[in-house]
Amino acid sequence: MTTCTHLEQFRIVSPKTQGCEACLQSGEDWVHLRMCLSCGHVGCCDDSKNKHATAHFRSTQHPVIKSLEPDESWRWCYIDELLVSDDVESHEGSNVTSSTQSLPLPKQASTNGRTRGMFKSICRRVRRCDKKNLEPLIELAVEIAREGREGRRIGTLFTFGDADAVLKHSRPLILDPLAGHTEEERQIRDVNLRGTIKELAQLDGAFVVSDQGIVVSACRYLDAMASDVVLSYGMASRHLAGASISQATDAVAIVVSESSMVRVFDDGKLVAEIIPELWLMDHYNVQLSKSYEEEHVGDLAVLSAKG
Repeated sequence: MTTCTHLEQFRIVSPKTQGCEACLQSGEDWVHLRMCLSCGHVGCCDDSKNKHATAHFRSTQHPVIKSLEPDESWRWCYIDELLVSDDVESHEGSNVTSSTQSLPLPKQASTNGRTRGMFKSICRRVRRCDKKNLEPLIELAVEIAREGREGRRIGTLFTFGDADAVLKHSRPLILDPLAGHTEEERQIRDVNLRGTIKELAQLDGAFVVSDQGIVVSACRYLDAMASDVVLSYGMASRHLAGASISQATDAVAIVVSESSMVRVFDDGKLVAEIIPELWLMDHYNVQLSKSYEEEHVGDLAVLSAKG
């Protein structure tokens, strides 16, 4: 593991303000907050318009910032360009992971026994991250990719956030099957709705989900093609539609491919790829205290501790 050479500059500091200092003065908004661990300055993240946290580093050369988002404790070193793992309490023997490492496995479990490491990694990469609603939407996409429907793999697409703009850049393919239902019945965390979404995912079109987790519409044709979107080979029209709508609006696009992969797009760029089996193992906290061996019984993988 690489060790950050600036860990010794970590200090116990308190945020000077309850929001981005410069944005509060100018009356502007921000996306996420970061605190300088040298002086306590609070600035907005690089997904925000003004990027005041990075501007503060450039003017002061204070190397390390900490996320001020709820349930996040990661730290970032500008000079070494390294992400410091969540369990760092002091600079002695601390490990760091590179910023280019995708979807690191977590070190800690949440209070309900389910891990949040993979989701937190995605959340740091996107502009709109209401954990209460984005996480169950990602979970639903992973379940669809993993389970398919009636023995066959299916593909679908979800947009999250900026729903009004997405509706303006789309049109219905068929009569909306969710029209006329109450917002409570269209809440993405509702168990009954999730089963309905899995059935409707077999139809063409995208699901539009608001920041509040309300499925605003289903079976939508996304009419936003950004000419400068660049995708890897093998990503077809559904991925192009997701990438384009995420660039044309402030929405995050979650694409389920028929190859059982889940990909997340933001601002026209691919920010995360999820292999369903790895997500499920991580999210439901499959942990063994000893080294383990794997045995396959039919389609079932059995993990057991050695010795």
